[in-house]
Amino acid sequence: MTSLISEFSYFLRKLEEIEKHLKIHTLSPNEKKVVHTIVELKTKNNICNITDVVEVSGMSRSTVYKTIKKLTAKNVISLEQSPTDKRESLIKFF
Repeated sequence: MTSLISEFSYFLRKLEEIEKHLKIHTLSPNEKKVVHTIVELKTKNNICNITDVVEVSGMSRSTVYKTIKKLTAKNVISLEQSPTDKRESLIKFF
């Protein structure tokens, strides 16, 4: 069990280093979850909209919208109107 705890501790320290390097260490847990979901979606589809973030993250629509507003204010992401569906916004990283 000690080896498992030691390895887990090592990976948590590495994760903290990566988050600092990417400058996301100051984000709240919800903000990190939304960023991770956006990255996951953009990696698979090269495109990401708010509806997809709600579906994949498992977070409520209102929480995702509030979190996206905070991430936009922090200049982590930007929103752009979808050319195919004017009701939808596409998410882009700065």
